[in-house]
Amino acid sequence: MKTKKDNKQTKICTTTEISGITSKIRDDGKTIALCHGVFDLLHPGHFQHFKEASNLADFLIVSITADAFVNKGPGRPLFSDEIRANTLAELEMIDYVIISEQTTAETVINLIKPDYYVKGSEYSSPEDDVTGMIVKEKTAIESYGGIIHFTGGMTSSSSLLINKFYSSIDSQTQNWLNEFKETDGYESVLGSLEKISNLKVLILGETIIDQYTFCTPLAKSSKDPILAFHQHETNYFPGGVLAIANSSSGWDLKTKVITFSGFNDQILRAFGNKINSKIECEYIIANDRPTILKHRYVDVASSTRVFEYYNFSELQLSTEVNNKILSSISTQINNFDLVIAADYGHGYFSKSIISLIEEKSSFLAINTQANAGNRGFNTIAKYSKVDLISINGSELQLELRDRNPDYFHIVPKIIQEKNASYAVVTLGGEGLLVFDNKGNYEKVPALASKVVDKVGAGDSVFIIASLLAKVNAPLKVIGFLANLVAAHEVSQLGHQRSLGRSDLLKHAKSILK
Repeated sequence: MKTKKDNKQTKICTTTEISGITSKIRDDGKTIALCHGVFDLLHPGHFQHFKEASNLADFLIVSITADAFVNKGPGRPLFSDEIRANTLAELEMIDYVIISEQTTAETVINLIKPDYYVKGSEYSSPEDDVTGMIVKEKTAIESYGGIIHFTGGMTSSSSLLINKFYSSIDSQTQNWLNEFKETDGYESVLGSLEKISNLKVLILGETIIDQYTFCTPLAKSSKDPILAFHQHETNYFPGGVLAIANSSSGWDLKTKVITFSGFNDQILRAFGNKINSKIECEYIIANDRPTILKHRYVDVASSTRVFEYYNFSELQLSTEVNNKILSSISTQINNFDLVIAADYGHGYFSKSIISLIEEKSSFLAINTQANAGNRGFNTIAKYSKVDLISINGSELQLELRDRNPDYFHIVPKIIQEKNASYAVVTLGGEGLLVFDNKGNYEKVPALASKVVDKVGAGDSVFIIASLLAKVNAPLKVIGFLANLVAAHEVSQLGHQRSLGRSDLLKHAKSILK
């Protein structure tokens, strides 16, 4: 007979504590059932699920996904892991609750080794699981003789209820999503992502090291009119073409990067494990400069950047380095389905390299970024023949020397001038515009509910839009998925984690329910 817990706090355990608890349960000859999920908004289906799971074994343990690892799209989870854990601990049928710092249940299964791993009936058909994780979880539970059990009874969806009653999305955006749903939006997303899988992508441009140093404000300096800060930890993230490559490599693509690095490339080696191992990176060494580094000081409490500096060379690459890059591109470019040229304006794209990729690319996507290190000197005017143009609204204003351009009039003209097939204009909180060369366009509202850091959002839009344009995906799909990856990117500080193909499908399915 199992002992029920009167105090809900004694039910909530760390992964270390639960290991000792489960050992004692087994020593007593008792059995364990495990349920795992987000459990963001409890509904009657959940209660029936827990009740059936509780009847299978002497003890029921429920693990929930920690906030940072919830993978259900913008605005999720609705409730924090602390609130979710405390809510579950109130249920008498649940004996222990743990918060898992993982995206899947595999680690928890291997830790607890339950006699029964319990999932809802919607997971009984592996082909319906867009993440593909149920197969891995089944393998994990059966590896030591455990049983996977699918509960019957009522099925419902937290995502459906949240989207209907608790959505943080405004009415205009919800109306667009409803219209997209009615035109088989999810099926279009599924089909388009299937088409881009196995594409061979060559990514060109500057490697950038994104350095974040956390700090807290102290007070005004006693002798100078400046604010003093207390410095805390520093983190490094792959930026520039490495961030773009990390995104593309998660979508079942063959990804090659040709870039340059400088004399401080030991930093690159230090965060090598943050670069997807599937990416083939070719670094041309430029010994006359450092690898480009952008260092941002961030307030711990608000995640606001208080100061940043760039460490880079304003000189053009040497003829020797330029020729090495030119030679490498020339010998490999015909092996790729599309070329992504991420032009951050720090010297990579010489006239000779631009001429080569315009002539030899089977599909060329261009993004020319305006930033503090090049502002006013790096525009799309450098290029004459491209297939897709990705540009920020403010960058287009700079290009046109017009603060209030008529995008619907100007962008089609730019498409014609550049012999392009598509153009994407990002507008921050207003979403984005997608145009094609047939006179069609789509205005897609933004999906981000939380903005932590805008760095990298444009890059994430650029890569997914380029791939989708290559396979002639519908404009709505290009805009929807571009905004979805941007929403994920702005929700984290630095380029910490990319969305893989299954992640994208899961986000799309969640938001389109």
